[in-house]
Amino acid sequence: MKFDIPAIFEQLVRFYVKLPLAQKIALPLLLAGSMGVIVFVSRWATQPQYRVLYSNLEDTDSAGIIERLKEQKVDYRLRSDGRTIEVNPPNMVDELRINLAGLGLPRGGNVGFELWNETKLGQTPLGESVNFARALQGELERTIQTVEAVRAVRVHITTPKQSGFVRKDVAPTASVLLRLKAGAELTKQQIKGIAHLVAGSVERLAPENVTIVDQNGRMLNEKLSPEESGGADLTRLEYQRSVENAYVKRVETMIGEVLGAGRVVARVTAEMDFNKFEKEEEAYDPAGTVARSERSSQEGTGLTAEGGVPGVVSNLTNDPGLLTPPDSAKNANIRRETVKNFEISRAVSRLVGSPGKIVRLSVAVLVDGQRIEPPSGVAAQDAVLAAAARQYKPLSPEMMKKIENLVKQAVGFDASRGDIVTVENMPFAEPDPALAAALDGAASKDLIYQGASWVVSLIIAVLFLFLVVVPLVKFLVRPTEAEVDLSRLLPAGIEELEAELEAERSKIAILPERGVPSVDIEELETLLGENSRIVKENPQQAALLIRYWLNDGRI
Repeated sequence: MKFDIPAIFEQLVRFYVKLPLAQKIALPLLLAGSMGVIVFVSRWATQPQYRVLYSNLEDTDSAGIIERLKEQKVDYRLRSDGRTIEVNPPNMVDELRINLAGLGLPRGGNVGFELWNETKLGQTPLGESVNFARALQGELERTIQTVEAVRAVRVHITTPKQSGFVRKDVAPTASVLLRLKAGAELTKQQIKGIAHLVAGSVERLAPENVTIVDQNGRMLNEKLSPEESGGADLTRLEYQRSVENAYVKRVETMIGEVLGAGRVVARVTAEMDFNKFEKEEEAYDPAGTVARSERSSQEGTGLTAEGGVPGVVSNLTNDPGLLTPPDSAKNANIRRETVKNFEISRAVSRLVGSPGKIVRLSVAVLVDGQRIEPPSGVAAQDAVLAAAARQYKPLSPEMMKKIENLVKQAVGFDASRGDIVTVENMPFAEPDPALAAALDGAASKDLIYQGASWVVSLIIAVLFLFLVVVPLVKFLVRPTEAEVDLSRLLPAGIEELEAELEAERSKIAILPERGVPSVDIEELETLLGENSRIVKENPQQAALLIRYWLNDGRI
């Protein structure tokens, strides 16, 4: 089947010419908008999908990664001034990250100990020391950057050169610049950990010689002198506050179970001793003696004693002179000496006191009394009047005594160190019921206004849809009444007019006697012929003229 393109185009032109002025203006706009939507949807559906490979890159890392992607012929694009790299297709992201990690990319804008992967000949000792400092700083930067709140980091280490001719040893120092993530903050423990991490990686570097600064120039580990801090250590104050808060929580939770939540307030002041001392005592006991040493000495000198007369007579007689002569032992000398040393008992004790000892506690407890509810009839009538009719009744002395004893037991009361516990019974301030009712009413009004605004917006949108959009669409797609009347009342062309004229002539020829026609046939034929000639010569002007007639003077 062959299409007659000129004929189709001519029909379209005729159709466009017959349209009203409003439709002539709206039709090109609709066609242009439709084409634009089709082009946008087609481009959106066919565009490649990219996935972020790396973000927040340094320029050196971006250059290295792009070079590797070009070698592997991977489609990529840059965003955020080259700091973000996206690749296509998205399923290659994990594989690319693993491959680039094996090549040491990204390095985070710093270098580490990979400087020694390649041996360089002829390097001077100064160059080796500089490279070692660069590598050490780079490794520390990579390690610190793994902290959750840290986005980027720079580390500078100053190591004084040691010399045997310098008497005073200069300790090394370090500076750390942190760029934190948006809305992130480092805790004191994290700051302390970073300082110790840097100090532990550098020889002879103490944590107090590490300075940590954030991107706003604030010193995060600032150390105050005794004059600036008033002699108080921040860590000690925090410990003291934690001890006091622990006592407060213990008292309020215990008494609150008896009186009710919100009806007890406790405050504790703890005087603490943070001095560290050592005490050594030496005691002697005179009553207790112990033999420490004993010495014994004995000496014997002189002549040997003579014997008696041998024989039977000397053995049978009882005379003692026979055996031992009287003068035989005069020259004998014997000496004995005994020495004993005793030691008095002694006791040595060494006492070391740790800091943080509680010297004295001052506890103040404020409790509320009882609230007597009004009769049920008043409460049912008006809640405001019922709240105003509640009467206050203080606690009994017995109850106050019990509460005081409980507080003393809870805080570990010790009268020997001067602890003070005060428990008072006073009426607590009741919330104003009128203010609460006013706040509730205001909240209800705000909710109603918000709901009404949504409802009004929805009604306006619906009215705009049905009163403006729908009639406009119907007007653009529906033919006008003039076109309907023209298609219904007028013939399609000159041939139909000639056919009707021939029908009239046949009627007159068949029935000439029924009457004379009211219109001159010859004059009508002449007029039709002239009109036919004009219409054939100027079809567009004729169509405009007919439309002008049908629309009551409007084209």
